[in-house]
Amino acid sequence: MLIRGAPRPGRITHAQILFVLFGISFLIRFFYAQADPFLHGWDERFHALVARNLMHDPFKPMLIASPIAAYDFKNWAGNNIWLHKQPLFMWQMALSMKTFGVSELALRLPSVLMGSVMVVMLFRLSYLLTANTTLSLLAASLLCFSHFHLELIAGIHAMDHNDVALGFYVLASIWAYAEYLRDKRVVLVGGFAGCAILNKWLIGSTVFLGWGVNILSGIRRKNMRRETGHFLLALLVCCFVFVPWQVYITHMWPEEARHEYEYNNRHITEAIEGHGGSVWYYAENVPEFFGKYLWVFVPVGIGLAVSSRTTDRRLLLPFLTIVTFVFCFFSFAVKTQINTYVFFVVPLCMIFLSYGLFEIYRRTGSRWLLALTFLVSAYLSFDPRRTLAYFSGQNTERIRRIATTRILRNLKVGLPADVRVVLNTNDLENLDLMFYNNDLTAYPRLSEGEFQALARQHVVVAAFKSDGKHDLPAYVSAYPLLYVIDRGYAFRDDPY
Repeated sequence: MLIRGAPRPGRITHAQILFVLFGISFLIRFFYAQADPFLHGWDERFHALVARNLMHDPFKPMLIASPIAAYDFKNWAGNNIWLHKQPLFMWQMALSMKTFGVSELALRLPSVLMGSVMVVMLFRLSYLLTANTTLSLLAASLLCFSHFHLELIAGIHAMDHNDVALGFYVLASIWAYAEYLRDKRVVLVGGFAGCAILNKWLIGSTVFLGWGVNILSGIRRKNMRRETGHFLLALLVCCFVFVPWQVYITHMWPEEARHEYEYNNRHITEAIEGHGGSVWYYAENVPEFFGKYLWVFVPVGIGLAVSSRTTDRRLLLPFLTIVTFVFCFFSFAVKTQINTYVFFVVPLCMIFLSYGLFEIYRRTGSRWLLALTFLVSAYLSFDPRRTLAYFSGQNTERIRRIATTRILRNLKVGLPADVRVVLNTNDLENLDLMFYNNDLTAYPRLSEGEFQALARQHVVVAAFKSDGKHDLPAYVSAYPLLYVIDRGYAFRDDPY
């Protein structure tokens, strides 16, 4: 006799599905995380160096920890106190490196774990919306093999681990809200939303937009008063998570904090650092998020989800609200446009995409066609040709970065023990050098006045040899306490 609610003999349980999903997702993401033995230019090298410095003082985020030259605190690419991003994801990176040692893999491990858990969460969230295991597997597999998500975890895309963490905590807050509708536990919703804000500011609070729309829509009018109270409690928990850091930095570094808040606001009114585009910018990038051709199933799936009788209406409206708001807000209201900005809601879109894919099976009933749908969608999402091209011997820039990093990582082997300053690096590769050699301070160049101030202290200085593009000025090359480093690799302007 079967116990009511127990799985049938031989039937795969959800726990087994989740275990397999996590295992596959982790292995793929681990491969990507360890594949590049160097720091990517924008923005991984910045996040990595700040995280390394946070290992020693978690409440003092620094880029250049021991500056010897004057700097503009408004220049986030070369300052001392670094408040350009909220700190949670860098704390995670610092903790990982504190545990496993300083390396590219260690700093990427938190993203590997979060990315793998996201796949599991997406399966559960999809199942809560659809009560359909097959459809939920489709959604989870799309994220599992998403080349865009894998490249974020590897640090290849700008915003890298910052956007991985944002996507994780936003999805976690939405998952917690979906579970709240069943068990009334509100603390997790506010806690995860607060963590999302502590990664990338107020856009991390989007779960409250969906929740608020649900309350105002009157779908659950008989419980509106109680649910409003839960909403406010979750919002309070959220504030307890992210507000203390804002109070702290405003007190400790008021000028820097004020500038960064203003700089964040300028993203709405200006195309910061040349990152502009038309209102169609994100629509044009949709194929990049989902894989070639697959994106057409998103609007189809939305229509199917709306018309389906089995869709949980308490979740459908918040999901649609969040996705629509994010794409419209960044397309029409925000002047600065970068493709990663909207990716944190793409997992929700993958649920709708799966509605469209599942409809193929539902109409035919062919299990062979269902298996083919899984394979083709995973292939298009993964885009193996793109991966092979990146890791091929034809990718000369990747080969150059590997060679460069080998030199920087082993730099101190041939340096005099009393060298603390290194000059004439390639632009921004001074940050990489300081990541691998935490007791060195490096600069591409110093002005004559800055160098003479250093010389008066009789500091031993190392500098990379002139190569025709990065030449030592006379006031440096004539310095008697100069140690010249042979570059040892093809050294050219940083393409980033």
